Amino acid sequence: MVPIIKTVDLTKKFGDFTANDAINFSVEEGEIKAVVGENGAGKTTLMNLIYGLLQPTSGSMFIRGEKVDFKTPTDAINMGIGMVHQHFKLVPSLTVYENVLLGIEMQKTLTFGERALKVPVLDRRKAKKKVQAIIDEYGFNLNAGSKVRDLSIGAKQKVEILKMLYREVDIVIFDEPTAVLTPQEIEAFFKTMKHMKKNGKTLILITHKLREVMAVSDSVVVIKDGKVVGEMATKDTNQADIARRMVGRDVLLEVDKQYKPLKKEPYVYEVENLSTKNDEGVEVVKNVSFSIRKGEILGVAGVEGNGQSELLKLLSGLMRATNGTVRLHGESITNAWPGKLRRKGVAIIPEDRYIHGLCKEMTIGDNAIAGYHSNQDICSRGLMKRKAIEQRRDSLIDKYDIRISEKGDLVSSLSGGNAQKIIIAREFDADPDVLIAAQPTRGVDIGAIEFIHNSLLELSDAGKSVLLISNELSEVMSLADRIVVMYKGEIIGEVDAKNADREQIGMLMAGVTEGGEDRETKQA
Repeated sequence: MVPIIKTVDLTKKFGDFTANDAINFSVEEGEIKAVVGENGAGKTTLMNLIYGLLQPTSGSMFIRGEKVDFKTPTDAINMGIGMVHQHFKLVPSLTVYENVLLGIEMQKTLTFGERALKVPVLDRRKAKKKVQAIIDEYGFNLNAGSKVRDLSIGAKQKVEILKMLYREVDIVIFDEPTAVLTPQEIEAFFKTMKHMKKNGKTLILITHKLREVMAVSDSVVVIKDGKVVGEMATKDTNQADIARRMVGRDVLLEVDKQYKPLKKEPYVYEVENLSTKNDEGVEVVKNVSFSIRKGEILGVAGVEGNGQSELLKLLSGLMRATNGTVRLHGESITNAWPGKLRRKGVAIIPEDRYIHGLCKEMTIGDNAIAGYHSNQDICSRGLMKRKAIEQRRDSLIDKYDIRISEKGDLVSSLSGGNAQKIIIAREFDADPDVLIAAQPTRGVDIGAIEFIHNSLLELSDAGKSVLLISNELSEVMSLADRIVVMYKGEIIGEVDAKNADREQIGMLMAGVTEGGEDRETKQA
């Protein structure tokens, strides 16, 4: 049987860097194929080649046995290949069916006697009817006439899938599709994938979540350093085996969290009725209150875009509160600048390492002391002590196992995981009383995730207080002592992490509070 997709020695180079190195890869018709690998392994580059977003340097690609040479995604779509991107490409002000038709609008046929003329006018009635038929066939529980801006994240993803189904593609590539979904939405997405497979579609899943690989795929291919290092039927492998192939060594997938009695420990960090508005005057953080004890990890869960980013900015001095108080050891640090917060003992791991955590144009050494450059052991009378900075850099590289080529390189030369380790090392080495860690493992490989998780637990065991803000629910559940859930700028629930129920937290993430009431319905 001829594979529906086959690549032969497919290679993609960017200058001297080889992203895909002679990849031989195949997908059978009607299967769900998972593609996994560390950050920067080359899996997304491979999918971009298949979808026509990139062109290969050398090698060949075959679709249903026919050799192809895609120049654009339109070429791929014409051969029945579609791609659902991690970040949705939707127009909020348009309806569901209008978004589905963007770029391939139906033309209305006008009849004049025996002559028929197609005119570039959207045949809304016919288009809406066709889109609704696909919605009903797949049980998407959507109205084709609804505005996209009024839909949940999970529903928006369904609209992206609808765009592919409407174009009648039979191969669909999903790029990290569950990154912004609640647990309930993830389960619904899995059902959608299985329904699509039942209808004869071939699906490719790019993901770093090994639990999802085992739950939904038929086979899995592992890419490392631009090469295929493993391909097997999912039923013949397990998470530990896949992780070992990805990293090249055994990886501890489960966090060894030891829950400690914390009720007698003093509160170190307290937030009371904290609120703020964005530039449009919309209140994006609403009366948020929580406290963290000594040695405690408090997790903040929630679907991305529910006020977590704004809360982080408030707590790290990048945004001003319109109301409320933040206290450290009983002293107000409300609206304090980042420099003052660090001097008081608050360390910060920002959610985007290259926007607020590192400077690509600076060396590894200068990034290793960024935010602490006014410390007397590093700076004297306005002059930086280069030898002290280099000693600090070398110490952190050794202590935190940061993999580098040259010590004097720019931080931009590092992989995502090692760049993140620079931030981890810098903030931990400051010996803070409180660590605010936002998305600490975003965009890093599975080996670096293991290291970061263990580092956070060690900090907690040393009596430090940690605020962990993460969109990865499994991360929050495995590390935190308590979990609060944010929804539309508010904290709408709190659970004890030791006995936390994934479904319960998922309901809170969707805005459903105790008693099964929707938050908005309750407020109305």
